[in-house]
Amino acid sequence: MIVFNKTTDFIAIIAPASKCDEAEEKLSKAQELLSSQGLKSIFFPDIFSGDILPFFAANKDIRLKNLQQALLHPDVKIIWAFRGGYGCSQIIFDCLDLLPVSTKILIGYSDITALHLLFNQHYKMPTLHASVLTSLLSKQQHDFDLIMKVLAGGEIKIKLEPVNILDHHDVSGEIIGGNLTVFCNLLGTKLHPMTNGKILLLEDVNESAYRIHRYLVHLKNAGIFDNLKAIIFADFIHKDQDIKQTIQHFCFNEINNIPAYHVEGIGHGIVNYPVALGVLAWIKDQQLTVVNPFKLV
Repeated sequence: MIVFNKTTDFIAIIAPASKCDEAEEKLSKAQELLSSQGLKSIFFPDIFSGDILPFFAANKDIRLKNLQQALLHPDVKIIWAFRGGYGCSQIIFDCLDLLPVSTKILIGYSDITALHLLFNQHYKMPTLHASVLTSLLSKQQHDFDLIMKVLAGGEIKIKLEPVNILDHHDVSGEIIGGNLTVFCNLLGTKLHPMTNGKILLLEDVNESAYRIHRYLVHLKNAGIFDNLKAIIFADFIHKDQDIKQTIQHFCFNEINNIPAYHVEGIGHGIVNYPVALGVLAWIKDQQLTVVNPFKLV
């Protein structure tokens, strides 16, 4: 159980990936949002200093340094990504020899998938797959309330819909995953996903059906689905009309020995339901239950 004490602990806001317009103003609003719940937050110098490449929040050295500062800060208990985009895979491998001073709670999704794998697989720390701070500013209060509920120790139970026609027996295992594209890009690296005996959760955005199929075939050819307990397809947003059929066809023809499910409300949609990763989960009666390792006091 990771306890966040609102009196003594801090949230470190990091921008490990892309920049965004009006970043400083949005950062201020994000801090106000956190403060409204009695949460104290900090950020590190040059967080939005930019780079010669226009799509990064800052250059690699600064983004890496800020992540490392958060990992080594004794009073930081939550590391919350400001936004996703692209960039985390560029800095995660420079953190493999770094030992965090204490267990931290990582929050984010999309490109933050690379950090989830660093935390879950390398540091053996649970994380929270949930909205980045910029997403919360543009969404309803509902998403923020859900995150606060989970951080306070609330139940994580999600209704699933079967994709294939297997006998969907009860399964259990560690749940990992995140963004399909980022997950694929980590194959063959020092953080090659280890999925044996696990439940895999995948989502994506702005990808066409044939690219989704290509990624899934690549995962299969890399052995990612060997000995997988179950796979859950969450939201695939801004999709073409063939994605649902593509996923179903893949499940029937390429991984027909693995229970496959669909769930709405996890990913880049209007609602992004928070789900702990790197912890035990089980599927029973078409319901996903995830152990909640967090407590807010």
